Amino acid sequence: MRRRALLQLGLLGAAFGGTALELLKQAQAKAKSSWSRFIGQATFQVPTNPATTVLEITTAPITVLGRQVERGCIRQVTGERGYTTSREAGVNLELVNRLPVPTTIHWHGLILPNPMDGVPYVTQPPIPAGERQRIHYPLQQDGTFWMHSHYGLQTQSFVAEPFVILSEEQEQWADQTVTVTLRDFSFTPANTILSNIVSGKRGGDTAMARSLQNFDWQQPRPLLTQQWDAAAERFSWQRKPGRLMLPDVVYDALLANERSLDAPQVIEARPGETVAIRWIAASAFMNFFLDLGELEGELLRTDANPVEPIRGSVFQLAIAQRLTLRVRLPETPGVFPLLACGEQSNLRCGVVLRTAPGQAIPNLAPQTQQWTGRLDFTQDKQLRAKQPLPKKPADNTIAVALTGPAPQYRWGLNDRFYPYRDPYWVEEGQRVEMVFSNETPMGHPMHLHGHEFQVIEINGQPFSGPMRDTVLVPKGGSCRIAFDAIHPGLWAFHCHISYHHMRGMFNVLAYRSADLSWWDPSGFVHEQLTFD
Repeated sequence: MRRRALLQLGLLGAAFGGTALELLKQAQAKAKSSWSRFIGQATFQVPTNPATTVLEITTAPITVLGRQVERGCIRQVTGERGYTTSREAGVNLELVNRLPVPTTIHWHGLILPNPMDGVPYVTQPPIPAGERQRIHYPLQQDGTFWMHSHYGLQTQSFVAEPFVILSEEQEQWADQTVTVTLRDFSFTPANTILSNIVSGKRGGDTAMARSLQNFDWQQPRPLLTQQWDAAAERFSWQRKPGRLMLPDVVYDALLANERSLDAPQVIEARPGETVAIRWIAASAFMNFFLDLGELEGELLRTDANPVEPIRGSVFQLAIAQRLTLRVRLPETPGVFPLLACGEQSNLRCGVVLRTAPGQAIPNLAPQTQQWTGRLDFTQDKQLRAKQPLPKKPADNTIAVALTGPAPQYRWGLNDRFYPYRDPYWVEEGQRVEMVFSNETPMGHPMHLHGHEFQVIEINGQPFSGPMRDTVLVPKGGSCRIAFDAIHPGLWAFHCHISYHHMRGMFNVLAYRSADLSWWDPSGFVHEQLTFD
C-alpha cells in the first residue's frame, strides 16, 4: 500500500544518474539538520490564537472515470478538505506531514510573514515525513485563495486544496456560495510524465497520449475560441478552422471537486436563487474556459480582488488563478451544467446546479469532439480594479523575458534556468514594475509570492487593469504589472506550470534587507530525485 501511494503521488520517478542515491542521502541529512534548526525558531512555537486547526498532508482515494486511485490531499482531522477562516480569526494551523516523503505547503495569494511562505530551499527546508509545522499569522485579505505543496510535482499529485477567508461582503454575494476546485488528472505518475517529456516523448507518454499516438496533431480542424463582443458586452463561442499543436502533457481527465464529468457533483438550489461560485484552477498544466451554458454570470473577483463586474457566459481561468462568478437561476426548475473546458483540449469537467429535485442529470461526456483554442488577453482587457494601486511612477523596472524551451525541456527567465543565485533585487518602499514578454510557443501563468500586483499594460497599451497574484502571459503577448515593495523577505517568482518551474522558469524577488540564510538553490534539483 505504501509503495502504491508513492507511485500514485508521482514521487517515484527514474533515478537521474548513478550518483542519485548518494546525492539523495546528502540531501536528506542536510534537510534533517536544517529542519531541526528551522522549527526551533521562536516564530513557529508561539500561537497567536489558542484555537488550533490541524491539517494533515496525506493521501485519500478518489474515483476517476470509474476507476479508484490514491491521490494527495490536505484535510482536517474531521476529513473535511481545505480550510475556511475569517480575517478576524486569523490563521492558526498545525501541519502534519503524513506522507512518506518530504513536503511543504505554500499559501497561494496570501500576504504573510516570509518564513511561513512554504517554499523549500527558499524560505524553509522541506517538512520531513512525520514532522509538524505550526503556521500562525494575522490576516489582511479576504476572498478565495488556495494552499498547495511547493515541493517537486506534488501539486500534480493533488496536494492542494481551497483556502477561503470569509468577510461580511461575501456573505451577501448570493443565496449560497460554493467552491469548485479544478484539476488536471493523469493515471501516469507525475515524475514519469516529466521524465518522458524531457526525453522527448509525445504528450508525456501518458495513457491518453499513447491512445492518440496516431493522432494528426497538425491537421486543420474546427476550434472553439472565445471572443469578446463589445456591443453585446458578453463572451461567446466562435468556431473557426485552426491547427492543434501538440500539448506538452496529454491528460486522461479533468476533475471538478475530485470528480470526473461522468459522475459530477450536483448542487441543489431553488428556482430564482443566486449562486456564487469560487472557481480555483489548482491544475499543474491546464488552463480553462468556464462555460456557464444557458446561464449568464457576473464576474465579481479576480484571484481574491474585487473588479468592476462584467457579464458573460464564458470566462477564462488560467492555472493558479481564481474567479468568483455569480449566477441567477431561472424561475423555471431545471438542471444547469457549469463546465470547465481545458485549453487546446477536448477534455472538460464541471458541476451541476439543480433546481428541480429528483430530476435526472443528463449524460455529460468528459471528452468531446470539439477542441478549444488558446486563452488570451481579451478578458483582462475588459477588467478594471475596484481598488487599484495609487498612481505613482516606477522606482524600479524589471524586464522579464519568458524563454524556452531549450534542449532537455528547459524553460527560463531571461534565458537563465534556475537553480542559480542571482535574484531580482528590490528596495523596501519602491514602486516596482515588471515587464513580461513571451515569445515562447505557449502561455505562462506568472506568480509572485507575498504580493498583490496590478496589471497596468497589455501589449503596449496602458490601462487600469485587475489586481492579481498570477497573470497569464499568452504566446506572443506582453504585459506590465506594478506593485509596492512593502513586504520584506525573499519571495519566489515563477511560472505556475509545474513542469516549467521544475525545469528552470523560477527565481526569487529579494529585498535588500532579506534574510538569505534559507536560500539554497542547490536543494532545488533534489526535488526530482527518487524518494523511496
